[in-house]
Amino acid sequence: MHHKEESITTNKPEWVDVKYRFYPLAEAIIIGVVSFCAIFLTTYFIYVHTLNAQKGEIREGLLRTAAVCASFIDGDSHREFISRDQENSAAYFKALQPLKNTLQADSTIAYVYTIVMKNDRVFFVLDPTPPGMKNHDGIETKSHIMQPYPEASPLILKALKEHISVVEQEPYSDRWGSFLSAYIPVYDSHHHFACILGIDIRADNYFARLEPIKRATIRAMVTAFFVSFLISALVWFMRNFSKIMNYSRHKIYEDYMCLKKRDNL
Repeated sequence: MHHKEESITTNKPEWVDVKYRFYPLAEAIIIGVVSFCAIFLTTYFIYVHTLNAQKGEIREGLLRTAAVCASFIDGDSHREFISRDQENSAAYFKALQPLKNTLQADSTIAYVYTIVMKNDRVFFVLDPTPPGMKNHDGIETKSHIMQPYPEASPLILKALKEHISVVEQEPYSDRWGSFLSAYIPVYDSHHHFACILGIDIRADNYFARLEPIKRATIRAMVTAFFVSFLISALVWFMRNFSKIMNYSRHKIYEDYMCLKKRDNL
């Protein structure tokens, strides 16, 4: 009798001795978090690069528009505008025409103007904005010939001093509002520097063009959350099912062995 029991014990299938450990909830949470982090990081990487590409396209578009407008400005006659009294002259209206055409061609452009530097101070010269118009702060939107511009950004000073084309990386604020601006040098017929052409789009317009990318990213993040939740739920279900099946398998085997022992008594 003793030998039979020993034979029964020693001849157990190998899977009976294997003690599997199941933690369905912990495993589901860990896998869900890992899945969400992976999707989140991938989405964020795409978002950053797409956003930077769109910003770059906007800045390049500003520079291209400014370059076209600057090519129609007469650098020789530009030097002749030194007083606000000249704003009623035919020469002034003729000089404004390329700037007016630029405003009419692109509705996203808020302002286009020329600026010069004298004695380390920045001054406006040409501005096609109609006189008498004021913004919500009561400030006249038109800049006049040789009107000082003390709020000039460091990038404007760089463009004036180095005679180079530049564009703001982010919107810049002054008394007229917040704008993304590009600046390009204008030369006379002898290829001597005459002025800088500035072109602005409103910050609201700039951010509106970036908004679709942000909305798409938010939707992707929400989708990532639900996908991760579904993955977690599936892992919990499968692991919990495996736990139940493993327990049932051992229980069936134990019941079988008990019955077999009873029959051998």
